[in-house]
Amino acid sequence: MSAVATRSYTVEEYLELDAEAEDERYEFQHGSVIPMAGAEPEHNQIKDNASSELRRHLQPKGCWVMTSDQRVRVSFGYVYPDVVVACDPTYEETRPRTLQNPELIVEVTSDSTQARDHSDKLAAYTELDSLQECWMVDPEKPLLTQYTRDADGWRYLAHTALSATVESTAFDLEIPLRDIYALVVSEE
Repeated sequence: MSAVATRSYTVEEYLELDAEAEDERYEFQHGSVIPMAGAEPEHNQIKDNASSELRRHLQPKGCWVMTSDQRVRVSFGYVYPDVVVACDPTYEETRPRTLQNPELIVEVTSDSTQARDHSDKLAAYTELDSLQECWMVDPEKPLLTQYTRDADGWRYLAHTALSATVESTAFDLEIPLRDIYALVVSEE
């Protein structure tokens, strides 16, 4: 993705641009405004599958499960993760309001976002004090990389078989990987 313009934007200019956008969303990184492109059907299905599974498990516990229209504040600016969970959400009073304390973030990568998702965004996510887990999901093959915070820092585990189960002790849940990839990747 390319920036809207080569000039540097202030936070205020970005927030105004994003608030006035009707059909577009923009992320903001170190002064650059980054338009969010439309996603492929497989990406959307995986995002919806993950959101549905997380909602089924976490909403009864009082957690909010929000999809890609929820803006999140990170160290370098503002982003729109594919799925975000917050059990006691607090917001920055922007228009729209910006989530300040995500506890779980899911990013479904694509060819155009993979490098940024696995580098700048992952680094910014793991700097958030509130974040307990981050999942990076490949839409083309079974590969969910689960980053989990523990007392010693961040650990990661790669789930590569549809028969695998994504377990989260922080959220007391287990989700079969096949449920996240339902309709997208078959076991054939």
